[in-house]
Amino acid sequence: MSQSDVIEVLQALDPDLVEHVRELDENAPGSLQPITPEEAITRFLENKSTDIRPNTIAEYRRKLTHFEHFCDTLQIENLNDLDGRQLQEYRQWRRTESTDQTTPLSNKTLRDDMYLLRDFFRFLGQIEGVPAGFHEKINVPELNETDGVRDVRLDPDRLRSILEYFKKYEYATRTHVIWAFHAHTGRRPGCLHSLDLEDLHLNRDNPYVEFHHRPEETSLKNGVKGEGQISISDDVAQVFRDYIDNNRIEVTTESGRSPFITSNHGRLSKSTMRKHVYKWSRPCTLSGECPHDRDIDACEAAQRDDAASRCPSSRPPYALRHGYLTQKRQEGVPDRTLSERCDVSREIIEKHYDERTDEEKRALRQRILDKTREESSGGGYL
Repeated sequence: MSQSDVIEVLQALDPDLVEHVRELDENAPGSLQPITPEEAITRFLENKSTDIRPNTIAEYRRKLTHFEHFCDTLQIENLNDLDGRQLQEYRQWRRTESTDQTTPLSNKTLRDDMYLLRDFFRFLGQIEGVPAGFHEKINVPELNETDGVRDVRLDPDRLRSILEYFKKYEYATRTHVIWAFHAHTGRRPGCLHSLDLEDLHLNRDNPYVEFHHRPEETSLKNGVKGEGQISISDDVAQVFRDYIDNNRIEVTTESGRSPFITSNHGRLSKSTMRKHVYKWSRPCTLSGECPHDRDIDACEAAQRDDAASRCPSSRPPYALRHGYLTQKRQEGVPDRTLSERCDVSREIIEKHYDERTDEEKRALRQRILDKTREESSGGGYL
């Protein structure tokens, strides 16, 4: 019986079976193109390289090396032959056997790896490396409410005290600028590191800064997708202007660029910027007191600036970004606005930056409705 005869019989019995058979035929191994794990990873990363920065590509390669090693262990030389059971085996292997750690991989790390693997197989499905839809077989673990959520908040009152101190005693210094940038923009350290003088538009009614992805010297986390302009307040613009006029060390890089934040050695490094935040976020730096009942004179974290990160209460620059996003959400700024300003997806904002109670959410909704009612013409639903 020919294939056409089979189709005719199935059509008479159940038309839906015909579509199912055709789908199976389309996804049959014979319609796939052989591809080794190594070649698949190379093709995937080459495809990604136009959209994301080299550091992220290197991180993806590191993570996918685990999968390549797993395939080598099972002697899988052609990904056409991979099946759902082996994917499940890889998930378990990645959690418990892929590293030298004595404890299993955390849910968050495993989830991130599985998301990457799903993206990897989605791409392979597009180039006939695996059946279309194969990526849907990958089981991404669900996170508990506390999984992956870092408690790096810097209390708003502490932040206010630090900024007031800078305004009074460290005005327009390099440290003041670093803190002002992070506290008032919600952007990553890489954005501040990337700024040149020509990127700052301070002498105007609506001051703003613009970010550019220049991978040869300064890259943005999300590449060209992280580029754009953001407004800053007049007060912050004034601090930036006074720093440039009075405290900035004049520097020109070998490529002819004029960095905004400088040192005697050139553009200030991101690691040094982090140290400025860790140093001044130690409670004892301003108060002279330790909330952890340590002897400040004997505390290494208190006595050495390069050890400030060891203080339990010190915070990284991420804490200022976290605080900015959290506070703006509490104030009712739309997620879309925050997503564009801070270069972060709405999904991430929803998961990691919402610390509002149910009561606060209800009160915010009511304020929005009240404002809408005031601005409307009195439509029936309001």
